[in-house]
Amino acid sequence: MPEASLSVLPARLIDGDISLELPPDAVDKFRPDAKVLSPGAKVFLPHLEGKPPEQQVAAAKALIDMGYTPVVHLGARHFATEADFVRHLEAHSANGVTHALFLGGNPARYSGPFGQALDLLHHPSLHDSGIRRAFLGGYPEGHPDISEDRLDAALSAKIDRCHDIGLAPEVVTQFAFDGEVLAGFAWRMQARHPDVPVRLGLAGVTSLPKLIRYAIMCGVGPSLSVLKKSSGKLLGVLADKDPSDVANVIEQRITDHDGRVELHFFPFGGWQKTLDWLQRYRETP
Repeated sequence: MPEASLSVLPARLIDGDISLELPPDAVDKFRPDAKVLSPGAKVFLPHLEGKPPEQQVAAAKALIDMGYTPVVHLGARHFATEADFVRHLEAHSANGVTHALFLGGNPARYSGPFGQALDLLHHPSLHDSGIRRAFLGGYPEGHPDISEDRLDAALSAKIDRCHDIGLAPEVVTQFAFDGEVLAGFAWRMQARHPDVPVRLGLAGVTSLPKLIRYAIMCGVGPSLSVLKKSSGKLLGVLADKDPSDVANVIEQRITDHDGRVELHFFPFGGWQKTLDWLQRYRETP
């Protein structure tokens, strides 16, 4: 697809609607500079296995009180019963939560009523909830256990379901270390689903060993070789790696996007380090 097809208004992605992921238990100390992360910005809250759901509910309410927009992860396989899902959804809706990321979740083997994100999207309780925007997972490098054809079909089914029930769909991707791969995913998405915005996932500022560990845990494989090549620029394995090289490539490949492509950060090394880098990067001509 020619790049000109996305040409509407030139703007740097780094200056756009940045979002980031934050563990629910980190929200109590989350006090970002509003000049770096503007009020209203989206903050994603994981649905962590083994953690009480009330922790995510409280964190989302705290973010709303701070002026930010929580995007609560809803992991299908984390719910032991339908009633658990309904209660969790009702608690978030009562607090004014309007954005959710629908995921299959872990573990691979599960005994609950839901096995995939589409199961949640088909549950009737969504109709009476406060959720208005549904984020869906994207995999720029594929998935270690799911074929590309099945991934495409599943994503299309989820997008169609969102349209059927009046939810605004948006895709947020797994992080990768190759800007070309991420930009290519955005182009493919715009060709297949031009009305669906895309958030490209980047790892935030953290040490190389931690990045590699998270990459392996999350199934990020192909672009690990890119990370290892760029790691030669580091003074040592304990030095922090920032996403400048990845962001540079994306900015070069996607110059005009009309707000349909944005950046999403996974700040494995801590949100403050990533926002400090973000401020410096924005100040760089």
